[in-house]
Amino acid sequence: MRRIITFISFFCVTICFGQTRNIIGTYSNVIAVPKLIVKFNSDSTFEYTSTAHPTFFRWEDFSEKGNWTIISDTLILNPQLESKPFVESDFHEQEIKGDPALLLTFNHIKRYFDNNGNLTKADTVQIDRLDYAFNELKKKRLTRVVERRTTRCAFAGCIPPEIITANKTISISKPSEKLKSIFIGCYELQGTKEFKIKNPNSNHLTLNIYSNYYQDGQIRQTKLLIKNENVLYSRQKPNGKFDKGNWTGMGTTLKKEKSGS
Repeated sequence: MRRIITFISFFCVTICFGQTRNIIGTYSNVIAVPKLIVKFNSDSTFEYTSTAHPTFFRWEDFSEKGNWTIISDTLILNPQLESKPFVESDFHEQEIKGDPALLLTFNHIKRYFDNNGNLTKADTVQIDRLDYAFNELKKKRLTRVVERRTTRCAFAGCIPPEIITANKTISISKPSEKLKSIFIGCYELQGTKEFKIKNPNSNHLTLNIYSNYYQDGQIRQTKLLIKNENVLYSRQKPNGKFDKGNWTGMGTTLKKEKSGS
């Protein structure tokens, strides 16, 4: 019992100590692309605006309001909202007898949930740009599916052979090798994943990628590291550590703006 009381006392002191930090004000990232601005109000509310979506890493205007708190050196946005998945996927395979071609279907499904967690709407759209490869993830084995041809420039990197189409389903010749898996990578999936093919005779493969939008907030238990009252780090890595450099893939360093600026 004494240990529990000691822990609770330490926890309360930690929170109170954190709340004495004067983070009230407006912070913005050093580099303006994408632009990120967070305003912290004295009533423990925040206003978040960005030119990129914070959970889907898409170039689209985004704004949201919520509550903030501080525990030790960590500032937490919307701590009252439970964590929920933003990106999910499922993979299906089918064998169609007598069809020598291989069909690949790629769906991006935007799902909208109300405050009670009920699905209210779902829109199926085409994936902007997708790379796939069978059995091995190697550059020479990649094929890209895209609605418009990729622009070649110094920042484009290696551009694999492209299939230009506005259709969600494409028909290709079935590889001569035994199908064991397919690697698929795109922004909507937030990386590249390997999907195992259980039946090597399958000739219709379908990937559904779900982007989940929550009415009660997309910013859920988002953490920012407090360097001092004028500098915050906003990009937390998968290992829990924060990026403290000036690289701003989604805005790493936030600096407090001067009053009246």
